[in-house]
Amino acid sequence: MTLRILYSARFIKKYFQESSSFSFYSCLPSGWIILLLSGVITIISENAFLDQHNFWPTFMTHFSVGVACFCVSSYVIYSREKPFIRRIIRFGDHSD
Repeated sequence: MTLRILYSARFIKKYFQESSSFSFYSCLPSGWIILLLSGVITIISENAFLDQHNFWPTFMTHFSVGVACFCVSSYVIYSREKPFIRRIIRFGDHSD
C-alpha cells in the first residue's frame, strides 16, 4: 500500500509539474505536521510503555497516549479544515 501511495504521489507531482496553480502540499490537510508528530509519539509510546510480558497493565498507558494523540489531531484538523468538512457533509444533501 505504501508503494502505491508513493507511486501515486510521484505520478501526480510529475503530471502537474508544468502547472503553476497546483501545489502538492496544498493537498495535505492543514494539520499534517500534527498527524506526523502523533505517529512518532505513538511509536515512542509503544517502545517506552508497552511490555509484551505485562501486556494489559501497560496497554492502558499506551492506549491512553494514542487516544490523546487522536483527540489532539482531530481537533487541530477540524478547526483548520472546518469549511471543507462542512462542504463535504452538505454534499450529500442535494438531490439530482
